[in-house]
Amino acid sequence: MKYVIGVSAYYHDSSACLFKDGKLVFACEEEKFTGIKHDSSFPNKTIDHIFKTYKIGKENIGAVCYYEDPELKLKRVKQNIKENFLSAPLYSIQSYIKIKKNISNLKKNLGRVSDNVFYSKHHLSHQYYSFFTSDFKRATCLSVDGVGEYETASVGFANGQEIETITVSDYPHSIGLYYSAMTSFLGFKPNEGEYKVMGLASYGDPNVYLDKVRELIRFKNGGVKCNLKYFTWNKSNKIMFNSELVEHLGIQPRLPEEPIIATHENLAASIQKVYEEVFFDLLKAISYIDDTGNICLSGGCAYNGSANGKIISNTSFKKLWIPVAPSDAGSSIGACVHYLVKNKQLFERVTQNPFLGPLYYYKEIVKLLSNGKYHMFRSENKLRAYVAKKIHEGKVVGWFEGHCEFGARALGNRSILADPTKEGMKDRINKLIKKRENFRPFAPMVTVDDQDKYFIMENEIPYMNQIVQVKSEYKDVLKAVTHVDGTARVQSVHKHTNMYRLLKEFEKLSGYPILLNTSFNIKDKTMVLTPKDALNTFYNTNLDILIIENFLIYK
Repeated sequence: MKYVIGVSAYYHDSSACLFKDGKLVFACEEEKFTGIKHDSSFPNKTIDHIFKTYKIGKENIGAVCYYEDPELKLKRVKQNIKENFLSAPLYSIQSYIKIKKNISNLKKNLGRVSDNVFYSKHHLSHQYYSFFTSDFKRATCLSVDGVGEYETASVGFANGQEIETITVSDYPHSIGLYYSAMTSFLGFKPNEGEYKVMGLASYGDPNVYLDKVRELIRFKNGGVKCNLKYFTWNKSNKIMFNSELVEHLGIQPRLPEEPIIATHENLAASIQKVYEEVFFDLLKAISYIDDTGNICLSGGCAYNGSANGKIISNTSFKKLWIPVAPSDAGSSIGACVHYLVKNKQLFERVTQNPFLGPLYYYKEIVKLLSNGKYHMFRSENKLRAYVAKKIHEGKVVGWFEGHCEFGARALGNRSILADPTKEGMKDRINKLIKKRENFRPFAPMVTVDDQDKYFIMENEIPYMNQIVQVKSEYKDVLKAVTHVDGTARVQSVHKHTNMYRLLKEFEKLSGYPILLNTSFNIKDKTMVLTPKDALNTFYNTNLDILIIENFLIYK
């Protein structure tokens, strides 16, 4: 047996994966083991779990693959220091010390996994992951995020086994860093709160600050260009913008504890609109040199569901693929794919199954439940009928089964489920269970064969990474999952899955094969990984019922 391990680390969303005989068998983010959101540390706990679960060690690992080229990244840091040392000496020294320390630690940690180390490149890892999890024989692969080694956006042309790439923009010009800086301006944490800006945007009027925000970034001469007069991400590790941005916008930055007002909603709307303008200018430019009609999207910006949902209707591309974990976490897989393709060891496409994390067994669960109140269902049909009935009655259910999802979205194995038609359900879950901002939306999961009845969709959306319009006749019915602008972040659920069968059971009672689905966690906490995590969250929130496999737990 040949094992290959992939690693992503030292920026955000560290992860590790395992390929066995050319097949992906495991992938998980380090944050799910440590409980630290967007954990950037080397994924030691994830790798320890791989070694323990698969009963392997260093001697069994044919190669360890890292998602980018650290020496190339060091060159970029040195170049940035030369350009900014006089204006930002402390930052320059700190950035140099940090990357040298990371490279030293990286070499030691990778050496503990395997003596054969393969370094991919940042955007190539993104593109190999997106293309080789798709069904396309040929495709254009667009990778857009904050920064890799030098590149911040790259386009690749995939034909069979090879991907040829072209740089779209280099650091410090970055559509991802623009969005993160504006996320910080609105009082949210960069590399974490971008989806909050996207959610907030639907409440505002984009025209209020549109002209001013357009001056911050543009697509020009085939590349992304930021107005660096207003931004400091290349000169500071503490703040991403300066006082000139404050003066330009005529708004004070929002502090995290301050209330959100109409000004913030309008600014968020302008930020999102300008992002989409630049993004679609970029897509239009690459479509001129594409003749496949297929687009694979990756990088952290591929989580911008509002833009993603408009790609097919606003470009010449006919089919879109976004993998389950398009940001840096998924690049541990992409680095392995790059290695395996290069060495002619990948004989089939990489699985699209998102349930790649740890699995917990009956004995572990029973031991945890020994002191609590629970009931064990012998029949899965009876379990689903019971849960559907309780959800229809207005109960909110924590649902835990099988392997944990890979990626940022709960797709049915670590989910909180509720009736999307209930009045006040959105506010109840935000306030009493998730304990987060009340503007935050929830997503509907819908059976794939019924999705077009309720939503305006071009294709299936298995990973909840596109926002689409709810059909007008259902906007007032699906209250808890329809955003203020009449949209929803849909998840298509396929047949022959437990969640599909639960949706059909709920349809018998409600008339709708749709459930509200949100990740099984509370604000600022990671998604639950273990049965113990699920129990702790259950007892510390207002969840009504907890299902762990075929066990019903109640308070």
